[in-house]
Amino acid sequence: MTQATLMQAMKDSISNVLETMFFLMVQINNGNGTLKEWFSQGQALLGATLSFDGPVAGYFYFLIPVDMADDITGNFLGLSPQEINEEQRKDTVKEALNMIGGGVLSLFDQKTPFKLGIPEIIAKSRIAHNKLQDLPGDFILIETVDNRLSAGIVLN
Repeated sequence: MTQATLMQAMKDSISNVLETMFFLMVQINNGNGTLKEWFSQGQALLGATLSFDGPVAGYFYFLIPVDMADDITGNFLGLSPQEINEEQRKDTVKEALNMIGGGVLSLFDQKTPFKLGIPEIIAKSRIAHNKLQDLPGDFILIETVDNRLSAGIVLN
Protein backbone atom coordinates (compact mmCIF):
# COMPACT_ATOMS: atom_id res chain seq x y z
CA MET A 1 0.00 0.00 0.00
CA THR A 2 2.71 2.53 0.94
CA GLN A 3 4.78 1.95 -2.20
CA ALA A 4 1.75 2.18 -4.50
CA THR A 5 0.52 5.32 -2.74
CA LEU A 6 3.96 6.93 -2.99
CA MET A 7 4.25 6.05 -6.68
CA GLN A 8 0.87 7.63 -7.45
CA ALA A 9 1.84 10.72 -5.46
CA MET A 10 5.08 10.84 -7.45
CA LYS A 11 3.23 10.70 -10.78
CA ASP A 12 0.97 13.55 -9.68
CA SER A 13 3.86 15.62 -8.35
CA ILE A 14 5.98 15.11 -11.49
CA SER A 15 3.17 16.30 -13.73
CA ASN A 16 2.43 19.30 -11.52
CA VAL A 17 6.03 20.45 -11.03
CA LEU A 18 7.31 19.93 -14.56
CA GLU A 19 4.26 21.52 -16.16
CA THR A 20 3.87 24.54 -13.85
CA MET A 21 7.48 25.36 -12.92
CA PHE A 22 9.33 24.31 -16.06
CA PHE A 23 6.61 24.72 -18.74
CA LEU A 24 7.11 21.14 -19.84
CA MET A 25 4.14 19.04 -20.89
CA VAL A 26 4.69 15.47 -19.77
CA GLN A 27 2.98 12.14 -20.13
CA ILE A 28 3.54 9.29 -17.70
CA ASN A 29 4.27 6.07 -19.59
CA ASN A 30 2.34 3.30 -17.87
CA GLY A 31 3.96 0.55 -19.92
CA ASN A 32 6.62 -1.76 -18.70
CA GLY A 33 10.25 -1.34 -19.56
CA THR A 34 13.69 -0.89 -18.14
CA LEU A 35 15.72 2.26 -17.73
CA LYS A 36 18.30 0.80 -20.09
CA GLU A 37 15.61 0.41 -22.77
CA TRP A 38 14.11 3.83 -21.99
CA PHE A 39 17.27 5.85 -22.55
CA SER A 40 19.37 5.65 -25.71
CA GLN A 41 22.82 4.17 -25.49
CA GLY A 42 25.39 6.95 -25.47
CA GLN A 43 22.83 9.51 -24.31
CA ALA A 44 24.38 11.77 -21.67
CA LEU A 45 22.24 11.83 -18.53
CA LEU A 46 22.20 14.08 -15.52
CA GLY A 47 20.76 12.73 -12.30
CA ALA A 48 20.08 13.78 -8.74
CA THR A 49 19.03 12.12 -5.50
CA LEU A 50 17.08 13.45 -2.52
CA SER A 51 16.78 11.58 0.78
CA PHE A 52 13.75 11.79 3.06
CA ASP A 53 12.96 10.59 6.55
CA GLY A 54 9.70 10.25 8.46
CA PRO A 55 7.07 7.52 8.83
CA VAL A 56 8.72 6.04 5.74
CA ALA A 57 12.29 6.78 4.71
CA GLY A 58 14.36 6.45 1.58
CA TYR A 59 15.33 8.59 -1.34
CA PHE A 60 14.05 9.87 -4.66
CA TYR A 61 16.07 10.07 -7.85
CA PHE A 62 15.58 11.97 -11.10
CA LEU A 63 17.25 11.21 -14.44
CA ILE A 64 17.17 13.61 -17.35
CA PRO A 65 19.09 13.89 -20.63
CA VAL A 66 21.67 16.69 -20.46
CA ASP A 67 20.20 18.52 -23.47
CA MET A 68 16.79 18.47 -21.80
CA ALA A 69 18.37 19.79 -18.59
CA ASP A 70 19.44 22.81 -20.64
CA ASP A 71 15.84 23.31 -21.78
CA ILE A 72 14.36 23.20 -18.28
CA THR A 73 17.14 25.41 -16.93
CA GLY A 74 16.41 28.00 -19.61
CA ASN A 75 12.69 27.83 -18.89
CA PHE A 76 13.19 28.05 -15.13
CA LEU A 77 15.80 30.82 -15.09
CA GLY A 78 14.66 32.70 -18.20
CA LEU A 79 17.99 32.18 -19.97
CA SER A 80 18.93 31.27 -23.52
CA PRO A 81 20.81 28.00 -24.05
CA GLN A 82 24.04 29.92 -24.70
CA GLU A 83 23.83 31.58 -21.26
CA ILE A 84 23.50 28.34 -19.27
CA ASN A 85 26.51 26.91 -17.49
CA GLU A 86 27.01 23.47 -15.97
CA GLU A 87 26.44 24.63 -12.38
CA GLN A 88 23.08 26.21 -13.29
CA ARG A 89 22.08 23.01 -15.09
CA LYS A 90 22.94 20.88 -12.04
CA ASP A 91 21.23 23.29 -9.64
CA THR A 92 18.05 23.25 -11.74
CA VAL A 93 17.92 19.45 -11.84
CA LYS A 94 18.42 19.33 -8.06
CA GLU A 95 15.72 21.97 -7.53
CA ALA A 96 13.30 20.12 -9.80
CA LEU A 97 13.80 16.97 -7.73
CA ASN A 98 13.46 18.97 -4.50
CA MET A 99 10.08 20.30 -5.67
CA ILE A 100 8.96 16.88 -6.92
CA GLY A 101 10.02 15.17 -3.68
CA GLY A 102 8.35 17.77 -1.48
CA GLY A 103 5.19 17.42 -3.56
CA VAL A 104 5.24 13.63 -3.27
CA LEU A 105 5.50 13.70 0.50
CA SER A 106 2.79 16.35 0.94
CA LEU A 107 0.44 14.37 -1.32
CA PHE A 108 1.32 11.16 0.51
CA ASP A 109 0.67 12.48 4.03
CA GLN A 110 -0.20 16.13 4.70
CA LYS A 111 -0.37 15.68 8.48
CA THR A 112 2.94 13.98 9.23
CA PRO A 113 6.20 15.91 9.00
CA PHE A 114 8.97 14.56 6.82
CA LYS A 115 12.57 15.69 6.76
CA LEU A 116 14.05 16.25 3.31
CA GLY A 117 17.78 16.02 2.75
CA ILE A 118 19.80 18.16 0.41
CA PRO A 119 19.62 17.14 -3.27
CA GLU A 120 22.86 15.75 -4.65
CA ILE A 121 24.06 15.09 -8.19
CA ILE A 122 24.54 11.42 -9.07
CA ALA A 123 28.02 10.55 -10.34
CA LYS A 124 28.04 10.08 -14.11
CA SER A 125 29.56 6.63 -13.69
CA ARG A 126 26.48 5.46 -11.72
CA ILE A 127 24.07 6.50 -14.49
CA ALA A 128 26.07 5.38 -17.51
CA HIS A 129 23.87 3.39 -19.90
CA ASN A 130 25.42 0.06 -18.90
CA LYS A 131 24.72 0.83 -15.19
CA LEU A 132 21.06 1.85 -15.46
CA GLN A 133 19.84 -1.67 -14.70
CA ASP A 134 21.67 -1.45 -11.34
CA LEU A 135 19.59 1.45 -10.03
CA PRO A 136 17.39 0.20 -7.18
CA GLY A 137 13.77 0.87 -6.37
CA ASP A 138 10.71 1.58 -8.45
CA PHE A 139 10.78 4.13 -11.24
CA ILE A 140 8.42 6.08 -13.43
CA LEU A 141 9.00 6.56 -17.15
CA ILE A 142 8.12 10.05 -18.37
CA GLU A 143 7.79 11.35 -21.92
CA THR A 144 7.80 14.82 -23.39
CA VAL A 145 7.33 15.80 -27.01
CA ASP A 146 11.09 15.54 -27.64
CA ASN A 147 12.57 13.51 -24.81
CA ARG A 148 12.36 10.83 -22.18
CA LEU A 149 13.20 11.12 -18.50
CA SER A 150 12.63 9.11 -15.36
CA ALA A 151 12.13 9.44 -11.63
CA GLY A 152 12.32 6.79 -8.98
CA ILE A 153 11.91 6.05 -5.32
CA VAL A 154 13.85 3.72 -3.05
CA LEU A 155 12.50 2.86 0.40
CA ASN A 156 14.81 1.86 3.24
